[in-house]
Amino acid sequence: MLALLLALQAAPAPIDQAAFLAGCWRQNRPNGVVEEQWLAPGGGMMLGMSRTVRDGAARSYEFTRIQAVDGRLTFFAMPSGQPAAAFPLKSAGDGELVFENPGHDFPQRVIYRSQGADGLLGRIEGEIGGKARSVDFPYKRCSGAD
Repeated sequence: MLALLLALQAAPAPIDQAAFLAGCWRQNRPNGVVEEQWLAPGGGMMLGMSRTVRDGAARSYEFTRIQAVDGRLTFFAMPSGQPAAAFPLKSAGDGELVFENPGHDFPQRVIYRSQGADGLLGRIEGEIGGKARSVDFPYKRCSGAD
């Protein structure tokens, strides 16, 4: 019985699967930058935000969170003041999370893949007008100068 209790205490929380997202991430583009920031897991959730700056002006922003809903990690996105959209976890691997909501307009999938200590690939996928679409966000960890 004691071994079972110790094992339960040592089991990582579901949110710990997303811990690789924690930190500041940046994608430089020819005419601007996409930045994404994630707080480390705490209280059973992670909070994030992003901003896209193009030609010197903020073009879009997003508030995000990941937390367990009914025992399943769920990604919530609120882009540029829109209501929150929920994407339950479809699959998880070492350094990879795939969230999916087939009923959402676009995207239907949100994917994060670790690219080592200083890289992160964010990807959104889905269909628009019956045609497959995707957008990649190859991020590098922000340095102190960013």
